[in-house]
Amino acid sequence: MSRKKSRKGGSNGPTRLSKDKLKELRALKESRVKAQKGNKAGTRNAVEAKKSQQDDQKNKDHQAGKGSKKPISLVIEPKVVEQEPVLKRHLKPQAELKKAAPLELTPEQELEQLENDQRLLDLIDRHESGELLVGKDAKYFNTKVARHQALCELLGIDDEDDEASGDDLLDQFMSNNLADEWLDEEDDK
Repeated sequence: MSRKKSRKGGSNGPTRLSKDKLKELRALKESRVKAQKGNKAGTRNAVEAKKSQQDDQKNKDHQAGKGSKKPISLVIEPKVVEQEPVLKRHLKPQAELKKAAPLELTPEQELEQLENDQRLLDLIDRHESGELLVGKDAKYFNTKVARHQALCELLGIDDEDDEASGDDLLDQFMSNNLADEWLDEEDDK
């Protein structure tokens, strides 16, 4: 018995593409243009004609018979001697120059500015860590710290008392005498 062939492509055979797919593939092939090598057909004589036209333009601009159009004087002119500028020293300035008055801050503003000074804060951290400040840093540190202390005294602010006052109250409250009194009262009961 012979085998009957079918027109349908099997799983092994080539797949048939739809008409739309075929058109897309053909359009892609046509859109790809090969890079041309050499000159186009029939341009052998045209190239020479273009070159000759360009040469004609250049020759028209620069003909041998034409010279420069810059005027040349036929008479020798004497050289002009430059005169020295006359200084008018007898004139007075029209405007008076004055030094600008430094911006005056209130002590509170100046103290706040010192406390927010980043360079001073960095120097304080370095000083507290045990580093020895030298040169401009030491001078800046000393002047700013002295000014800060003067402003604190002027405003009546005492940094050490503020921090220690809270500890002192706690120390007074928890003194040994009070603790002993409380313990004695509990033991009596």
